[in-house]
Amino acid sequence: MFRKSTKEWRVSAFFKSIAHHYDLVNTIASLGQHHHWRKFTVEKTNLSSGQRVLDVCCGTGMITKDLARKVGPRGNVVGLDLSPEMLAVAEKNLADFELKSIIQLVNGNAMALPFPDNSFDRVIIGYGLRNVTDMRQALRELYRVLKPEGKAVSLELAKPYPPIFNKLYYLYMARIVPLTGLIFTSNKEAYLYLHDSVLTYPHQYEVTHIFEQIGFEEVNCFELSWGIAAVHVGTKPYS
Repeated sequence: MFRKSTKEWRVSAFFKSIAHHYDLVNTIASLGQHHHWRKFTVEKTNLSSGQRVLDVCCGTGMITKDLARKVGPRGNVVGLDLSPEMLAVAEKNLADFELKSIIQLVNGNAMALPFPDNSFDRVIIGYGLRNVTDMRQALRELYRVLKPEGKAVSLELAKPYPPIFNKLYYLYMARIVPLTGLIFTSNKEAYLYLHDSVLTYPHQYEVTHIFEQIGFEEVNCFELSWGIAAVHVGTKPYS
């Protein structure tokens, strides 16, 4: 595992270098599946018109847009990200969006969310838990800002389960993805972080258990594309 200071530095460098190519990175790392994963994840929020939702680690704002379409003009979407560079790209992506007025972008840390308790009907985090220095603390924060009976939904890269495919995928992440990073950003080292972070992230079944330890109930894990990705859904109970 990375030391906190080392991981923080690598995460910061990674997102600073890929901000303008982030959606391309998702396409490469997901073998072209991330649009399907994103749609599936947003559907699992079970959002209704007029609800309030927090998009943690919102990145370039693609999931943020999808959430806004779900809650409609009477709803509210807050997108939070630690990287100013990623938020700058999100601002551009949202500039001509028809529901821009219901979206607020915030520069902040997933492990210390700047919102009161019980603030949101839903909280979603896409490709974020793998990148925080303390996953349990981030999940505690998601739990804290959720209203009772609210749902937390996480989309994350996971551990592919067919043994042969597992080996091929990790070889792809170790060799092809960093090479692509070198071509587009001249920063191969930053893309090596992506491979390392996937290797050190807990198995999706362990993540299910961690959700339950935090206090979430009715926790479900949905494996996508032979386990390349996993979506976790948990509900905050009434105290």
